[in-house]
Amino acid sequence: MSSAVLAKTDGELKKRLETLEARILELEARLESKGGQGDRNTASTDHGVGKEKLHDTVTVQSSASPAQTGNEFKKKPEAVGTRVANVEKPVAGAGWQDADGGGHGLDRKKFHGGVTLKQDAFFGFQTILDAEYEVLDNIDFTFYSWLWTSPNFGRSRVVSGPNGTQVDAGGNGLWTEVGMGLNFHFLNHALSINPQIGMLNGALLSSKIVGRGIRAGEGVVPSMTINYNDDHFTGQAYLAYYMAIRDERARDFIHNWISLGVKPALFNFKNIPVSSVGVHWEHLRFHKDRIEGNTGTVYNWIGPYIEFALPMNLALRFSAGADLKGDVSKEFYQASIKVHF
Repeated sequence: MSSAVLAKTDGELKKRLETLEARILELEARLESKGGQGDRNTASTDHGVGKEKLHDTVTVQSSASPAQTGNEFKKKPEAVGTRVANVEKPVAGAGWQDADGGGHGLDRKKFHGGVTLKQDAFFGFQTILDAEYEVLDNIDFTFYSWLWTSPNFGRSRVVSGPNGTQVDAGGNGLWTEVGMGLNFHFLNHALSINPQIGMLNGALLSSKIVGRGIRAGEGVVPSMTINYNDDHFTGQAYLAYYMAIRDERARDFIHNWISLGVKPALFNFKNIPVSSVGVHWEHLRFHKDRIEGNTGTVYNWIGPYIEFALPMNLALRFSAGADLKGDVSKEFYQASIKVHF
């Protein structure tokens, strides 16, 4: 084939491409005027990329006449709009957190956990974040943050009150606990054993006078949580040792509880929002006092609990009963609401 013929063919292809580009722009304008904004909004950030891909497609199909190609676009404006909108559209959820979407980091499908808002008769209000990331088929890496908000665990000061009385007030240096560990699953994930190690920050463990100093890393807390959950039964056992490691190393605590419950499916109950009912026992011990030697049980709670399963991955739990020790109060109550993700 002569160079003149090639030049002529190249010129014709360029004219056809220019004609197609003009028609595409015209169709896009018509779609906007007809209210096709839903798909166009998605494509607006990718408009240049979309045009490049359409150039490739049109080049392959350039053997068709301009009139035929133009008629095809006129017959299928919706297809053209969809094509422009969907060319290399970002995948929902793609990024560093989604390996399936081509990211280079962690797979968010392997994450699960929850945020718990909790309040009881002794510790007051607490916020807990717990999360797990699957590292092997039956092993998860776990981490958590437990924010204790009782002012009695923070820096306290004496201020003047009405009629010359003295008022003890606090709120700074509140106890803050963070930690991590591994969760091992057994029996098709019905049983899990989760040892963790945490770091305590605040003003509770280190000084003879609570709140005299605010310290990062004032203590450590090794803990163990055991969960069991099948179609009919549920249970949890928790044990933690709160150990002071800085300065006067004033006090250590042991905190533990056991909950055992049954599910409505055991009695063939259906269509009720209760996920389980059972008994809750919880114990807090002042285990070591390196300043004055005063140790012993702080509270010893036992009573029934009920847990409701709510829409949108919510769980509401309430427990109440007697304090067998009776020093803090003769009765106790505890409520929590958890959002699972």
